[in-house]
Amino acid sequence: MPTQKRRMMLSLPDELAHALDDFREATGTAPSSFVVEMLMQAVPMIESVSKAARMAKQGNLEAFDILNNTLAVALHEGTGVQQDMLEKSSQLRKARSDAADPPKKNRKRPENSK
Repeated sequence: MPTQKRRMMLSLPDELAHALDDFREATGTAPSSFVVEMLMQAVPMIESVSKAARMAKQGNLEAFDILNNTLAVALHEGTGVQQDMLEKSSQLRKARSDAADPPKKNRKRPENSK
Protein backbone atom coordinates (compact mmCIF):
# COMPACT_ATOMS: atom_id res chain seq x y z
CA MET A 1 0.00 0.00 0.00
CA PRO A 2 1.57 3.33 -1.03
CA THR A 3 2.34 5.92 1.60
CA GLN A 4 -0.27 8.62 1.76
CA LYS A 5 1.08 12.15 1.52
CA ARG A 6 -0.31 15.13 3.36
CA ARG A 7 0.22 18.76 2.57
CA MET A 8 1.43 21.21 5.19
CA MET A 9 1.59 24.96 4.92
CA LEU A 10 4.69 26.50 6.50
CA SER A 11 5.71 30.08 7.08
CA LEU A 12 9.48 30.43 6.79
CA PRO A 13 11.64 33.09 8.40
CA ASP A 14 13.45 35.20 5.78
CA GLU A 15 16.82 33.70 6.73
CA LEU A 16 15.59 30.16 6.05
CA ALA A 17 13.80 31.14 2.83
CA HIS A 18 16.98 32.79 1.53
CA ALA A 19 19.08 29.77 2.50
CA LEU A 20 16.69 27.43 0.66
CA ASP A 21 16.63 29.71 -2.39
CA ASP A 22 20.43 29.70 -2.40
CA PHE A 23 20.40 25.90 -2.07
CA ARG A 24 18.06 25.65 -5.08
CA GLU A 25 20.32 27.88 -7.18
CA ALA A 26 23.46 25.97 -6.17
CA THR A 27 22.12 22.42 -6.53
CA GLY A 28 19.03 22.61 -8.72
CA THR A 29 17.12 20.77 -5.99
CA ALA A 30 13.65 21.99 -5.08
CA PRO A 31 13.59 23.26 -1.49
CA SER A 32 10.47 21.23 -0.74
CA SER A 33 12.23 18.00 -1.76
CA PHE A 34 15.25 18.89 0.35
CA VAL A 35 13.13 19.78 3.40
CA VAL A 36 11.07 16.58 3.11
CA GLU A 37 14.27 14.48 2.88
CA MET A 38 15.75 16.19 5.94
CA LEU A 39 12.56 15.68 7.91
CA MET A 40 12.28 12.03 6.85
CA GLN A 41 15.76 11.45 8.22
CA ALA A 42 14.65 13.12 11.47
CA VAL A 43 11.59 10.87 11.99
CA PRO A 44 13.28 8.61 14.59
CA MET A 45 14.38 11.65 16.59
CA ILE A 46 10.95 13.28 16.34
CA GLU A 47 9.32 10.06 17.55
CA SER A 48 11.80 9.72 20.45
CA VAL A 49 11.26 13.30 21.58
CA SER A 50 7.48 12.81 21.36
CA LYS A 51 7.69 9.65 23.47
CA ALA A 52 9.94 11.36 26.01
CA ALA A 53 7.60 14.36 26.22
CA ARG A 54 4.59 12.11 26.90
CA MET A 55 6.55 10.25 29.58
CA ALA A 56 7.76 13.50 31.17
CA LYS A 57 4.16 14.76 31.37
CA GLN A 58 3.37 11.61 33.38
CA GLY A 59 6.32 12.22 35.69
CA ASN A 60 8.29 9.27 34.31
CA LEU A 61 12.00 9.97 34.80
CA GLU A 62 12.88 7.51 32.03
CA ALA A 63 12.02 10.38 29.69
CA PHE A 64 15.46 11.83 30.38
CA ASP A 65 17.10 8.51 29.48
CA ILE A 66 15.24 8.48 26.17
CA LEU A 67 16.27 12.05 25.40
CA ASN A 68 19.86 11.33 26.39
CA ASN A 69 19.96 8.25 24.16
CA THR A 70 18.37 10.17 21.27
CA LEU A 71 20.99 12.91 21.55
CA ALA A 72 23.79 10.35 21.76
CA VAL A 73 22.57 8.65 18.59
CA ALA A 74 22.30 12.00 16.79
CA LEU A 75 25.84 12.94 17.84
CA HIS A 76 27.17 9.57 16.72
CA GLU A 77 25.47 9.85 13.34
CA GLY A 78 26.73 13.42 12.93
CA THR A 79 30.26 12.32 13.70
CA GLY A 80 29.96 9.52 11.14
CA VAL A 81 28.78 11.94 8.47
CA GLN A 82 31.61 14.31 9.34
CA GLN A 83 34.14 11.48 9.08
CA ASP A 84 32.73 10.46 5.68
CA MET A 85 33.02 14.04 4.45
CA LEU A 86 36.62 14.29 5.64
CA GLU A 87 37.51 11.04 3.85
CA LYS A 88 35.82 12.18 0.60
CA SER A 89 37.60 15.54 0.83
CA SER A 90 40.92 13.81 1.35
CA GLN A 91 40.28 11.51 -1.63
CA LEU A 92 39.37 14.49 -3.84
CA ARG A 93 42.49 16.41 -2.79
CA LYS A 94 44.65 13.38 -3.53
CA ALA A 95 43.00 12.87 -6.92
CA ARG A 96 43.55 16.54 -7.81
CA SER A 97 47.13 16.39 -6.66
CA ASP A 98 47.76 13.22 -8.68
CA ALA A 99 46.17 14.80 -11.76
CA ALA A 100 48.22 17.99 -11.40
CA ASP A 101 51.49 16.12 -10.86
CA PRO A 102 51.47 12.97 -13.00
CA PRO A 103 54.07 10.44 -11.94
CA LYS A 104 57.41 10.88 -13.67
CA LYS A 105 58.58 8.01 -15.78
CA ASN A 106 61.45 6.20 -14.27
CA ARG A 107 63.96 6.08 -17.12
CA LYS A 108 67.17 4.18 -16.89
CA ARG A 109 70.22 5.81 -18.33
CA PRO A 110 72.07 3.71 -20.85
CA GLU A 111 75.03 2.02 -19.18
CA ASN A 112 77.67 3.55 -21.45
CA SER A 113 76.39 7.15 -21.18
CA LYS A 114 77.55 9.47 -18.45
